[in-house]
Amino acid sequence: MSARPRVLPRSAGALPSAAAAAAAATTAATAVPVYQLYGEGQPWLTPDPVHVESIAARSRQHQWEIRPHRHHGLFQLLWLQQGSAHVQLDGSHQRLDAGSVLLLPQHCVHGFRFSRNAQGVVVTLAYAFLAQLHGGLGDRLSAMVAPQRLSLDEVVDRAVVEALLPVLLEEYGGQREHRALLLESLLVSLLCWLTRTPAVPSGPAARDRGRQYLAAFSAAIERDHARHLPLEHYAAQLGISTAHLNAVCRELAGCSALALVHARLMLEARRQLVYTSMSVRDIGDALGFADPAYFTRFFKRGCGLSPRQFRERAQRVGQSET
Repeated sequence: MSARPRVLPRSAGALPSAAAAAAAATTAATAVPVYQLYGEGQPWLTPDPVHVESIAARSRQHQWEIRPHRHHGLFQLLWLQQGSAHVQLDGSHQRLDAGSVLLLPQHCVHGFRFSRNAQGVVVTLAYAFLAQLHGGLGDRLSAMVAPQRLSLDEVVDRAVVEALLPVLLEEYGGQREHRALLLESLLVSLLCWLTRTPAVPSGPAARDRGRQYLAAFSAAIERDHARHLPLEHYAAQLGISTAHLNAVCRELAGCSALALVHARLMLEARRQLVYTSMSVRDIGDALGFADPAYFTRFFKRGCGLSPRQFRERAQRVGQSET
């Protein structure tokens, strides 16, 4: 890959999406909660583009039941190694048996009731990570609008998945040499293999135009967030009105269209402050803020700290984790 997606150092175990800070703030009009990871509604200091955990790590905290919810800007892969689960996917109910793999795109409503002996792995990927995968892999995954259950009946398929995912989980939880490079290699290998595997029908086909609009809007934000384009521009690209775009965002992501744009800017600003030595002025300029003072006000309004205070706090957190 000519431009590698950077797998960042492990943080507190959460992964905000491109617009998670805004999307996590659900409104009264949103029937299904929009989470970063299930049960977490607060933005994290150093967002990773990748998060890996065992099924038990989160499910045990919730008595093995994950109530129906959805994510914005996050793609999830679930592998059930052992046990069983009753799954709700966009209103359909089905049983998941050991050896199954689920691919869950953003905005898909999903819930689980796992057996108490359930074991497996959940991988969460930011769409910004998918966008950097070449060879059509990232485009294929980003374009998915309905959940897919993969059939791993073939011995070879199961052997590959059962070999890769436990190693991925173990490597994510450690800090060994070349960790980032190995995580990237394992993820790309896993995703390439799974996209070759035929999908099993998992409920009614997604015909929701709203999801398609939001997916296209999210892709446009990812590409153009630093250009500060008006919402009318994005709506025109989609062939809908600004009011329609806002209604779609509020229904599916739990916030306005402008909040999603601002959240993507905030995410990039946080990443640059944490992972680069660029000055606050240069970061603001790279994100399209001609006035450094305005960038500082925008950032402080978004997270409660000035850019300089945020960077100092991030450095303290990083030192405490080493």
